Amino acid sequence: IKWSVLAGLSVGCAEMISFLVSGMGVQAVQSIPIIIGGSVLFGTLLGLVLLKETLTTRGWMGIMLLVGGVALVATDPGAAADAAV
Repeated sequence: IKWSVLAGLSVGCAEMISFLVSGMGVQAVQSIPIIIGGSVLFGTLLGLVLLKETLTTRGWMGIMLLVGGVALVATDPGAAADAAV
């Protein structure tokens, strides 16, 4: 039950962060994927460290794709680049 409660709190915190970031003017199309991807990455790291879980090669490839996707979304200039053209 302890892990379920912690998981629920973590999801709630991620949602509050998404509302906070969106309220700062960051487009939801950028902020939400970064927060969700970051929470999956954070959960994976917690599982590796605290629960001593292991990942298969396929799991590590998924994490690398996730990090690459988050990096692409995070570095997208968005509307600023479109306006300059």
